[in-house]
Amino acid sequence: MTVQEDKAKADDGQPRPRKAKDRRIIAWTIALIIVGCYVIWQLLGVWTAKDAVPPSWLITAPAGASIVGEPRIGYEPYRATTYVTIRPADGQKAHQLIEEMGLAEQPTQIGPTPLDWRPVWVYSRPTEDGVELRLVYRRDSSDEITP
Repeated sequence: MTVQEDKAKADDGQPRPRKAKDRRIIAWTIALIIVGCYVIWQLLGVWTAKDAVPPSWLITAPAGASIVGEPRIGYEPYRATTYVTIRPADGQKAHQLIEEMGLAEQPTQIGPTPLDWRPVWVYSRPTEDGVELRLVYRRDSSDEITP
């Protein structure tokens, strides 16, 4: 066969089969797009971190317990806080609910996660209405919840 015959066979309208090199280029391109999107997501998080408030969906009420009212948000110069109150199930005490949720009197850290790089500190305190939880992006210097 001559070179012209090979070109004629290649140009007969049939797509050429993908080679291993082409598949590697496609795989690397997809991987770089995913990594690039993740980096952009994190940079946006850094850019908006100043006014960010911890999401209340990080805390879920156990079976029988219920969240009282809407989460409250508080801003201070060095932190943003989300306050959530959870009422224990009938016959359950507030300290039992705290233990069931895996919390303690000392602050508990949640995160960081791949989608949110900032750790969230959870403070818990029994109240007459249930358990008050405070979600804070930046850790307090004190161990006590102040109203």
